[in-house]
Amino acid sequence: MSPVLTPSQRPARHAVTRLLRGCACSLAALALTAQAGYAQDVAQNVAKPKSKEEQTKAWEDIAKLPDFWQGTWQSISPIVDDFPTPPNYTPEALAQIKNNKQAEDSPFTNCKPLGMPFAIYIGGMPMKFFQSPGMIAVYVETSGVTRFIHTDGRQHTEDPNPSFLGESIGHWEGDTLVVDTTGLEPSTLFQLGKDSAKALKDGDPSPMAGALFGQHGPNLRLVERYRLIDFNTLEVQITMHDDTVFKTPYTLPARRFIRGIERRNEPQEWACTDNRDYLDPNTGKLELNVKDKAQSR
Repeated sequence: MSPVLTPSQRPARHAVTRLLRGCACSLAALALTAQAGYAQDVAQNVAKPKSKEEQTKAWEDIAKLPDFWQGTWQSISPIVDDFPTPPNYTPEALAQIKNNKQAEDSPFTNCKPLGMPFAIYIGGMPMKFFQSPGMIAVYVETSGVTRFIHTDGRQHTEDPNPSFLGESIGHWEGDTLVVDTTGLEPSTLFQLGKDSAKALKDGDPSPMAGALFGQHGPNLRLVERYRLIDFNTLEVQITMHDDTVFKTPYTLPARRFIRGIERRNEPQEWACTDNRDYLDPNTGKLELNVKDKAQSR
């Protein structure tokens, strides 16, 4: 399998990945660039196996942690946040909200990954935790993405390679998993707030009604707290730090997830269909165009 330039430990080559992301380069050029960087890293960092005793202890320590790992977790909270307490917005954020176009600014208009924090907060799709010594992986069916949360005591990379899920570092505070995420891709759309009054006035019955999506600032930082209420209930709360959107950090209402341990609860593959063809340029609304184009020729 060809390696991909994703690890945030490669700041010296960020310019290459940013350039490749923004231009129509061939797959061959991308593969060669990735191979060169990967081969250099492997040559300089030869892996050394841990002893059987070290491995046994590491897994024994995991067994003592709260059990997030069995089954999957299904959100039972609304798809979008209600923002019951109005955030203290910056002028830049207020301008975004004023110019918000529901269809165009929605993350569902195209097939980009939803990114954090919306990827794990959206209801309807399960997520599953995988634990290993020094790392927790979280597969989220929404967008078919996998987060990697480092729990080996490392610090954030000084200049992380921006990504839709960011660079996540976690630690345990008693029975609570605390995850600090930075390095989020600037184009990731996230929810700025909710205009429930407008949704009611427009008679919009959709679960996304009133949600205001926009862009975060370059220094967005998320602090997540995961805690088991009981064996079958997981509570997740996120605080957003972004001085270009919020004058003070804003904590979203806690969300709850229910554990599913049956086979039918397992996450499935996610496939996205680009909806831009269905965006009505006259009304700005997303409408399904079910007419067969072949019949109109």
